[in-house]
Amino acid sequence: MTPPEELVRRLASGLRAAELYSPGHPLVTRAIDALTTCCATFFADASSVTVGFIGDDVVVGDTRLGRGSASLTGFVRALRDKEVEKITFHHGVGRDDVSALLTELAVRGQGRPVGDRLTARGVRRIVVGRLAVEETLEDSAGIEAARQVYSTAVSSAEHLWEQARAGDQPDPATARQIIDSLANIVNQDRTSLMALTALKKYDNYTFTHMVNVAALSMAQARALGMEGPLLREFGFAALMHDIGKVNTPLEVLNKPGKLEKDEFQVMKRHVVDGAHILRRTPEMPALAPIVAFEHHLKQDLSGYPEHIGARSLNLCTMIVSIADVFDALRSNRPYREGLANLRIKAIMHEQGNPAFNQVLLRRFVNLIGLFPIGTFVRLNTEEVGVVTAEHPEDPFRPQVKILFNSAGERMETPELANTWERDWRGDFPRAVVEAVDPDTVDLDPLSALASDA
Repeated sequence: MTPPEELVRRLASGLRAAELYSPGHPLVTRAIDALTTCCATFFADASSVTVGFIGDDVVVGDTRLGRGSASLTGFVRALRDKEVEKITFHHGVGRDDVSALLTELAVRGQGRPVGDRLTARGVRRIVVGRLAVEETLEDSAGIEAARQVYSTAVSSAEHLWEQARAGDQPDPATARQIIDSLANIVNQDRTSLMALTALKKYDNYTFTHMVNVAALSMAQARALGMEGPLLREFGFAALMHDIGKVNTPLEVLNKPGKLEKDEFQVMKRHVVDGAHILRRTPEMPALAPIVAFEHHLKQDLSGYPEHIGARSLNLCTMIVSIADVFDALRSNRPYREGLANLRIKAIMHEQGNPAFNQVLLRRFVNLIGLFPIGTFVRLNTEEVGVVTAEHPEDPFRPQVKILFNSAGERMETPELANTWERDWRGDFPRAVVEAVDPDTVDLDPLSALASDA
């Protein structure tokens, strides 16, 4: 058994003992001694060792362990239920530290996070908490890597939101971790990230919207040639654009119908509140409060806040406002279902819509595509599939992985069809007729893209 495997198994058996027996029981004492000794073996080469839990996988330092036994899988899930995603043991960790860790992990129904309880007990050489976004594995690729980064980013966005709602300043370091991670995906695999932002089945709109707007804004900025610190600053401002809504009453924020005039006045305050929150937060990029203040102004300044005088909108504001409206219109909300991309594009283009910079809007539409990768579509043959690639010159004719035949039956082996290919007569035998709501086919677009079956 390798040292990483030994450490995880000692940790799992120690937790089981602490859950079943009193602190002074011999089995608990032996478990504490064994885990303390096991930790010490790592400190000859490093000052600390971190055990991370990603999904049902375990990572110790740089080593990713294989799927273990059912009992070990249960241990990982139990820690996830306690919101423990990583445990770091620092040099000098002793029996008392390990004993406190196992005791606090064994407690059931405790509202305070395990890390906070350990800190309150004076434990300094063991740190328990959530994974930072940049700590997600970098050796995976494609959709699964993007899904992992996206999921962690949404969890971190929720943490930022709760900090601000509690009256604290949102932690810029957490926001920066989210943006660094999204920037890597935008640079390496924008297609997978764009497909993730298009899903409508996420539970909490507030946090997914934060991440979606950041991702969509960074994709636009990257397409304009931005990179490095400037790309990240745009993403940072996009992520925080709605933070002022932490002060908006939930009955207004989540109202299932149209807002009354006085309710809309309350809603409009979030742009000023957001700017105030971000302006007084140390280490917050200067662009963030500007975008929070401006993102509902509209291109012709006919939006809100009102009566601010003449001004030119920041480029980042113009990019974020496009991403903001697009993601809001396509997302399922309490008062309406998300709209199809074609309908959204028609709305955003209506009468040279004064809300948006038209040049940037056209570029965004080209970036997103008529039928974005990950979109379920119905063909003229009545077959249904998922878009896997866009034609570089004809947005009406994407590549489609056929998943259901013309009789509506699931195909055992999907067929890849290029709808731009002609038959021997020079005709197009297949053409996309319409986009299909994923709920009607009961499939996850990302799984359909990643799988051959």
